[in-house]
Amino acid sequence: MFFDNLPLEMTCSKCGKQINETVKWLKGSESEMSLCETLIDTTEFRRGIDEATNRTHEMLRNLQGSLKSVKIKIKL
Repeated sequence: MFFDNLPLEMTCSKCGKQINETVKWLKGSESEMSLCETLIDTTEFRRGIDEATNRTHEMLRNLQGSLKSVKIKIKL
């Protein structure tokens, strides 16, 4: 999807380890990820990413629609 390759930096709440992954990695779970036997609930994160993706697609569709009405004159 649109944001899948964006990097994420997180800190594990149990061991303090820095986690450097991508959005796609965090979305890859059904609902939880296991790190140091700590479960990270990704439900809200995935919901937020889906909302951001939908809004971005809508913005791009609106931009494309606006650009269709722009007339450009080229003089040679």
